Amino acid sequence: MPTEIELKSLDGSKKKIVIKENCFSNKVLKLKDLRLFEATRKILKNRGIKTIEEIKSFLKPSLSQLYNPFLLIDMDVAVNRIIMAINRNERIFIVGDYDTDGVTATSLLLRFFREIGVKAGFYIPTREDGYGLSVEAIKRALKQGSSLIITVDNGITSVDEVEFAKNMGIDVIITDHHEPQKDLPNAYAVVNPKRSDSKFPFKELSGVGVAFNLVMALRGQLRKKGFFNGKDEPNLKKYLDLVALGTLADIVPLLDENRVCVKIGLFNDTHSTVGLESLKKVSGIDGIITSKHVGFVLAPRINAAGRLNDASIVVDMFMKDTFEEAEIIAKKLDEINIQRRKLQLEIIKEVEGLVKDTNDPIIIAANKGWHKGVIGIVANAIAYKHKKPTIIITKGEDISVGSGRSVGDIDLFSVVREASRFLEKFGGHKMAVGITIKNKYLDDFKQSLNDIVKEKYKDYEPVFKYEVDCDVSFSIFTRRFLEELILLEPHGPLNEEPLFIARNVVVKDKTYILNKYPKYLLGDGTSNLWMVSFDKLDLDIGHVYDIIFTATMKNGYPTFTIKDAFLLIKEVDCVAF
Repeated sequence: MPTEIELKSLDGSKKKIVIKENCFSNKVLKLKDLRLFEATRKILKNRGIKTIEEIKSFLKPSLSQLYNPFLLIDMDVAVNRIIMAINRNERIFIVGDYDTDGVTATSLLLRFFREIGVKAGFYIPTREDGYGLSVEAIKRALKQGSSLIITVDNGITSVDEVEFAKNMGIDVIITDHHEPQKDLPNAYAVVNPKRSDSKFPFKELSGVGVAFNLVMALRGQLRKKGFFNGKDEPNLKKYLDLVALGTLADIVPLLDENRVCVKIGLFNDTHSTVGLESLKKVSGIDGIITSKHVGFVLAPRINAAGRLNDASIVVDMFMKDTFEEAEIIAKKLDEINIQRRKLQLEIIKEVEGLVKDTNDPIIIAANKGWHKGVIGIVANAIAYKHKKPTIIITKGEDISVGSGRSVGDIDLFSVVREASRFLEKFGGHKMAVGITIKNKYLDDFKQSLNDIVKEKYKDYEPVFKYEVDCDVSFSIFTRRFLEELILLEPHGPLNEEPLFIARNVVVKDKTYILNKYPKYLLGDGTSNLWMVSFDKLDLDIGHVYDIIFTATMKNGYPTFTIKDAFLLIKEVDCVAF
C-alpha cells in the first residue's frame, strides 16, 4: 500500500509525498523469457502494467499493436469519400489548428497526398481568426475550387460551420479527438475516438494520431482497389516522427497506441521531412529526439508561430524538400520563440507589479497591449509561483479576452461558470479557462470570483504533491538497471519519468556544472552518487536531507537530477556515511 508523508521543502512550503513502493534490492526477476529488475517491475506496476504480456508490449512496442483504423466510426465513409474525390480529381482542402498537434496532422495529410499524387490545399487559422473550422476557412476552400474539406484536430463542435459548407456545396470530413457535444455536426463523416458510439479500443489519440489512422485506412483501401499497381506504395512508418511530435506536444496519455507511435516515431532512423531535421539543428538537438526535447525545445518553437504569427509557416517548413529552404523557416521560428519569451517575461514583470500587494485568493490582472498569444503561459507562470488560480486579461476598446490557469484542487472552470453572468463567452476545464468579457463588467467579475473562491475554498491551502515510484537505496542504481529504465521512455502523462526518494542522505561534496548548476556528492550508507540540481537547490555539506530525484543514462553516463530536498539534520560527520 502507498504511504503518504508531509515534509517541509527548503523554501518553507509543505509538500505531500506519496511513496508507492520500496525498492532496496538489486534482485532480477525471471518472467518466462523476460528478465527484469524487481524495481522496474514495481515501477511498471505503478503504471497499471502488471501481466507479462502487458510488460512485453510496453517495453517493446511494435506496429502490429496498432488497431484496425476501421474500428473508428465513420472511417469507412470518410475513406470512400476521399477515394471518390481522388477518382474525380476533386481538390481536397485540409483545415488544421495552430498548435503542434494541428500543424503536424495537417503536414502528415499533405505529405501523404503529395506522395500519392493528389492535390490538396490547407488552412491554419490565426488566433485572431479563432480556433477550428470557420466561415473564413470554408471561403478559402471555395476560392481554391475545393469540394471536400478534411478537418484535423478540430471540427467536432463546428455544427453551424458544417451547415454553411454544405450550403456552399462542400462536403466536410471531420477528424478530431476533442470531447464531442451532445449533437454532432451533420458532416459527411465524423471520425473521433471519443464518440459515444465508438468501438475503437483506445480513446486518447491525439489529433495527429487520428489523422494517421485515416492515412492507414486510406492506404489500405487504395491498395485493395489497385491504386498502387505499377508504382511504389507509401511506407507510413516514416510519418511516425510527425505523429510522435504532435502526440507528445498535446500531452495525451503515453499508453497503448500513443506509446507505439511515439516510441517508434522518435527512434526512426530518418525523418519524413527535412523540416524536422532543420528545426532540430536550429534548436541545438543532436541525435534522437526525446520527449523532453519536444516539450521544452521543439514544441515551444512551433507553438510560438501560432501564438505571435501564423502557424502556416510551420506547415510550409514541413513541406519543403531541401534542407536549405526548411532551415530559413526554422531560423524564423527560433526568432519568433525568442520574441515570445521576451513578451512573456515583460508581461510577467508587469503582472507582478500589479498584484504584489494583493491578498485576494485569486489573481486577476488586466491591461491593454498584452499579447493574446502569451497570456495563457503567463497565467500558468503566475499561478505556479504564487500558488493561486490566475486569470490574465488583455483589454480591448470595449471587449477583453482572458486566459486562466488553476492550482491544486481548485476547479477554476466551475468558479468562472458561477460568475458567467458577466461574460460574453467562456470555455475550458478544471485547470484552464478562456473568457471574453465587456470592459464595463471587469471589476464586478473580479469581485465575484474572489467571493466565490473565498466561500468555496475558505480552508484551502495548496499543497504540492509528489507521486514517488520508489523509496530507494543508492546501491540499486547499477548501469544495467539504469539502461533498463531507458526502456520505459518516452515519458509523458500516465507514464511520467520515474521519481525516487532517498531518505537520510548526507551531502559530502559540492561542485558546479557550467559554473551555474550545483552538483552534489550524496551518500546514504550503501553508496555515493553525484546529483545535479537544475533548479539550483542550495544544499549544505554535512547536512542530512531526504532527496527526491530522477535517474537515467545520458550519452552513456549515469545521470541523477535532484527534483526537491527536505532538510532533516544540520550537521553530521560525513565519514560515518
